[in-house]
Amino acid sequence: MVSEYKSLQSDRPHVGSSRSGLICHQGQQKDDKFLFLKSQGISTGSGCLPDQMGFPIGICVPPAQSIAAGGQEDKGGSCESHTDRSILAQKSLVFLAQDHVRERPLGTAGHSGLTSSRSDQPSTSEGSPFDGMVFERSLLKSRGFSPNLIDTLMKSRKNITTKIYSRTWRKFLASSNFNIEEGIPINQILEFLQRGLELNLSTSTLKVQISALGALFSCNIAGNYWVSRFIKAASRSRPIHKNRSMPWDLNLVLSALTKEPFEPLHSASLKLLSLKTAFLVAITSARRIGDIQALSRLSPYTEFLQDRVVLRPDPAYLPKVASDFHRSQEIVLPSFLPNPSNSKEELLHTLDVRRCLLEYISVTDAWKREDALFLSFQGPRKGLRVSKCTLAKWIREAISLAYTAGGSPAPQNLRAHSTRAMATSWAERSGVSIDQICKAATWSSPSTFFKHYRLDLGFSSDLTFGLRVLQAIVPP
Repeated sequence: MVSEYKSLQSDRPHVGSSRSGLICHQGQQKDDKFLFLKSQGISTGSGCLPDQMGFPIGICVPPAQSIAAGGQEDKGGSCESHTDRSILAQKSLVFLAQDHVRERPLGTAGHSGLTSSRSDQPSTSEGSPFDGMVFERSLLKSRGFSPNLIDTLMKSRKNITTKIYSRTWRKFLASSNFNIEEGIPINQILEFLQRGLELNLSTSTLKVQISALGALFSCNIAGNYWVSRFIKAASRSRPIHKNRSMPWDLNLVLSALTKEPFEPLHSASLKLLSLKTAFLVAITSARRIGDIQALSRLSPYTEFLQDRVVLRPDPAYLPKVASDFHRSQEIVLPSFLPNPSNSKEELLHTLDVRRCLLEYISVTDAWKREDALFLSFQGPRKGLRVSKCTLAKWIREAISLAYTAGGSPAPQNLRAHSTRAMATSWAERSGVSIDQICKAATWSSPSTFFKHYRLDLGFSSDLTFGLRVLQAIVPP
């Protein structure tokens, strides 16, 4: 039997409380009306889910034999038989009962409706988690899209992006009470952003929230006049103060990697071999941790040549920016002094990333369980692809151990992502062109480097303009 609902009609018999605390009917219920849990944040004020949001308006009821004899709810219930109650659909049968609708007791019946006011509702941190992917699928389904088309559209974003958007959707729906028939609730969107601004959220975080809400309402919210004006005001009221100083000393770290306990490489522990190799790949490639974590040791994705090693991305991997430019960029790591002729060159050759990769792959091939380049070296996950969090930890630990080996305290607040800024800034100081830097770091525009990654390393070129001005005092 399928029951269709539009709203709880006001001419239903009086609703009261039963002995067991469940909502019940005064008089036997024989028709097909059901009580639904109210969805917090998307209520239209009548205690019903709005049809315009695309939620299905029907529920499926199991065969009669699946309901316990005598009117009991389910096997997990402890209440006694009451045949005079209205039928309460099982949780698994009510659309979004676990994923999207926040469970809470229904309020006392009154003149304004069956549910209590919003201020009396528990916070959204309680109950079942909000599943953003299921929620978005329901929105796409409401547009009449086929399951295959929905599967294709869901691949337009990475899973992590969907999770980030889901958090914004959950917070917005929990804090807003709008009628979708009135169009896009720009006023409530602005108030939502204002609350974020008052909580000291950064401008970049607010922009992510705008993108998430744009996906929720399937429109370009960022192009709205008032939203654009709000972001401009937020940027002007709280300008970004970028710390351009070096977060750690690259020369100190590289020097430590040439000595014990990191060398000799064949006698170093598996942990130190993993840390050193991961750090050298990160610092010589200037790539994101996710790009490095997704590398494969198989041919043709990893190719060792005489003077370099070429790492190509797996075609199945989606980088942060999934454009053809970003997906086609190879990682070329040069061999460093492959034929040392003296003791100094032999010492520097210990920083050869090609040499470290050959040793690392040779050691880990014996117990690998995946074909990923970097593998966990301990615990139940030994031999499996290392996670991004663990790989970032390796790089931070390599820097810390290098400081400790050199007799210096490790810097605070280390971030593995800082290797991108250090690598590209030192490359510029060494005379590498901006085009080469952008290609290595997969930046489509030099402004990304200058705005976010360029560190203050005392560039002599920065002095040129001022010196030329002061040299006007010199007679021609």
